[in-house]
Amino acid sequence: MFCSKKNCIKILIIAFVYLIAGEISFSMLEQNSIVTVVIFPAEGFALATAIIYRVNILPGIFLGQFFLGLHALDPLPSFSIAIINTIEAFIAIKLFYKFNLNRKLEETKDVLGIILIIIFVLQPFSSIFGNFILIIFSIISFDEYFSSLFSWWFGNSMGQLLFTPMLLYIYAYLKKIDLIEFSLIGLFFGLWSYLFQIVIPIQNTSLLLSVTLPLILYLSSIRGLHYATFSVSIIAFTTLYLTHLNKGVFIQGTPINNIINLNFYFLSQILLVLIIGTLFNEKKRRAIELESLIDNAIKKNREQELMLYHQSKLAQMGEVINMIAHQWRQPLSNINGLVMLMDIKMSKENRVNPTLLEEEFNKLESITSDMSSTINDFRDFFKPNREKVQFDLEETINHSIRLVESMLVVDNIKIDKKYRDKVTLLGYSSEIGQVLVNIINNAKDALVSNQNIKEKRISIELFKRDTNIVINIQDNAGGINPDIIDKIFNPYFSTKLSKNGTGLGLYISKMIIEEHMGGELHVKNINGGALFTLILK
Repeated sequence: MFCSKKNCIKILIIAFVYLIAGEISFSMLEQNSIVTVVIFPAEGFALATAIIYRVNILPGIFLGQFFLGLHALDPLPSFSIAIINTIEAFIAIKLFYKFNLNRKLEETKDVLGIILIIIFVLQPFSSIFGNFILIIFSIISFDEYFSSLFSWWFGNSMGQLLFTPMLLYIYAYLKKIDLIEFSLIGLFFGLWSYLFQIVIPIQNTSLLLSVTLPLILYLSSIRGLHYATFSVSIIAFTTLYLTHLNKGVFIQGTPINNIINLNFYFLSQILLVLIIGTLFNEKKRRAIELESLIDNAIKKNREQELMLYHQSKLAQMGEVINMIAHQWRQPLSNINGLVMLMDIKMSKENRVNPTLLEEEFNKLESITSDMSSTINDFRDFFKPNREKVQFDLEETINHSIRLVESMLVVDNIKIDKKYRDKVTLLGYSSEIGQVLVNIINNAKDALVSNQNIKEKRISIELFKRDTNIVINIQDNAGGINPDIIDKIFNPYFSTKLSKNGTGLGLYISKMIIEEHMGGELHVKNINGGALFTLILK
């Protein structure tokens, strides 16, 4: 079947609209000719439908042009020109999609692409071959060929430049258009054009342009190019109608000057609206896309930080278990000794001594109570604070030291504390504690790995400096290799990967101090060791 019922209806509608648009254009200009130098809306309508529906509607363009041509031509030349216009539409479809132009005309390349195709391909093709047909059938003489060619090229180009973008924009945003608002805007610009051409007649074309163009560009920026191009079309129809009634600005001079001024008025508006409006909307869209990219990058970065934080917590859990093992080693040894002592005494006496049992059970209860307290200390210490609280920084430091103290004792590492100022702070106590434990653990590992140190020490100093609070943590392990000191805060960078280091401890510590608490964390080598400085503000 040549076409489906739905497509046949489209073809008939397109043919009818093309015919009516062409007849209105000719009647307003009071011409009885197939060629006009002023805008020819039918061509703009044909090009828009060809881009939207592609080759399926070419018969509609052919029929519309054929019946339109019959008002001034015999059937055969009308048929020939209809063929030319149909081939023109086919070329438009091929070129538009060959160059990957978007029919929404969202980008400058799309707008410039369709303008160039119209001016330098479609209308040269149509006007050259169309006027050649007119010469063949003796409708025009060869002497009239070039003037007729220009009129055909210019009038059809104007029709396509004015109406094709408008129809494409309206089709793209049809579901978003408020019909009442759309109609009111069209009415406003029709009255606005009437006001400055009839009521307050402006005789200068450039001045007339200056009172309409800024409003249309503003409309483009706030409502979109579908509103702006529609407004330009309304102004064009109003101006043409007033000129048809022999009123307005464009009847003051000679006929040729009137036509030049009229076309300049229309052409300036549509080209400036299309190019400036597209550039503005493209910039606005790029800004929105950039904002979206930034938001996604921030979200992704936060997710990555959260993942690293969880990885760090998992690694820290292993360290916590190790600390608890150190803390419990002595109590468990004591429990084992008490049990063995009870067994020996009861074996010697060959009976159960209630007094002895009570004494030993009291000792066991005291030991297990201390072990339970140790678990609670670690549980509370590594539980994240949900809200900022006022806390004593000295107590937080002492608590952090107690958590690692058993391991330090095993490795004969001494802690020197120097608290020069009494400091209370609003913030997250457990997070600062985690940072301190991380740094102290790193210092401990560095001291243990250096067998040449006779007296292993870690010194912790707390003081105020101006409006800041400073915590210095220094060891005497020989310092950090200068080649890597700038990398130690990078994620996954570790000097002890072979010892199951994750490379996340110092990265997370820096993130906590600088991002969560708005402070600073630095490191440098000084006096035979590494000095970590926490600055809290």
